[in-house]
Amino acid sequence: MTMQPISCHGCGREVLVEKFSAAHTSIQWPFDARECPFIAARENAGSGAGFGANTHGCEQLLRTIDQAFAEQSLTESGIELPVGQNVPRLH
Repeated sequence: MTMQPISCHGCGREVLVEKFSAAHTSIQWPFDARECPFIAARENAGSGAGFGANTHGCEQLLRTIDQAFAEQSLTESGIELPVGQNVPRLH
């Protein structure tokens, strides 16, 4: 599976998303995340968390992703983990 485009219901900007499980989501921002009006507003309000803490969390985008996953328009990617002798070993 590859990353899938999702348009945020809050601002309409498109990001690329890959969902590995209900708890694991990878988001690729094809623009500077600070351009998101919701992240920018939180940053400008002086949340104190700093930009690094905000990059994961446009609440509008996260709700959009959760809704797409629940509606199955965003499908879960399968992860094949190595087994047996293919498992990397530390020496």
